[in-house]
Amino acid sequence: MKVLITGINGLVGSTLFELYANSSHDIIPTSRNLEGLATTKLDITKQEEVSHVFNAFKPDVVINTAAIADVDMCEVEKDLCWKTNVTAMKYLIEACKLYNSHLIHISTDYIFDGSGGPYKETDQSNPISYYGKSKLEGEKILIDSTIDYAIIRTILVYGNHTKLNIVSFVKKSLENENPVKLVDDQYRMPTLVGDLAKACDVAANKRATGIYHVSGNEMMTYYDIGLKIADYFSLDSSLITKTKTAKLNQKAKRPEVTGFVLDKAIKELDYIPTSFEKGLEEFR
Repeated sequence: MKVLITGINGLVGSTLFELYANSSHDIIPTSRNLEGLATTKLDITKQEEVSHVFNAFKPDVVINTAAIADVDMCEVEKDLCWKTNVTAMKYLIEACKLYNSHLIHISTDYIFDGSGGPYKETDQSNPISYYGKSKLEGEKILIDSTIDYAIIRTILVYGNHTKLNIVSFVKKSLENENPVKLVDDQYRMPTLVGDLAKACDVAANKRATGIYHVSGNEMMTYYDIGLKIADYFSLDSSLITKTKTAKLNQKAKRPEVTGFVLDKAIKELDYIPTSFEKGLEEFR
């Protein structure tokens, strides 16, 4: 099976690269710039590059991890956000249709407004940030297409100490004795990146179609998460102070309570969420 991965140098992409390192699949690791793990240059916002790469490799499966995921940046850089999260989806879909490629697309809990979590795949979306709106629009384009696809929505992905994520940020800050402010009014189910990568792999092998919710199964505030990180790594939790979302004056609104109902992924993707404590073990 030929598997093309976009955004190979990101947290999810690099974990997929590790997962497939010893597999029999033929992996095509791509990135906007030819650096890091990428062996092929692919800027998904450029239609001619998408066409060229698909014509060269004719992938059986495409796992799209590339996105503009900086929520506040998306409120400012709206054109770039839309090109990457929406317009690029059209290019990928057209290419997948031409070569009968199965597209697995990573999406987010930010398509929900946070008033009714944990959410099922069938629950009503209502994004409250430009990032969330762009990711939802990308989903809609894919759902309305005629190609085989799986949309895998996820939440607050962590893991891999070399990439920026909630665990690496808090751990490094505390190790450097830097104070950390974390909100106690946003609730999430943090997701171990290895779990997400495995779900993508199963979806690829089964050629699964539809929408799947993939996350951890423990609901926590960011403040709770910070305390658990400090406790696990024996760091000074007194450096962590709780705050409210409104006090941060962030450019983008955040959903209050997300979280996912995981029944469908457990049943159809053989998904087994890793506990946060075991996730921290793997991170170590």
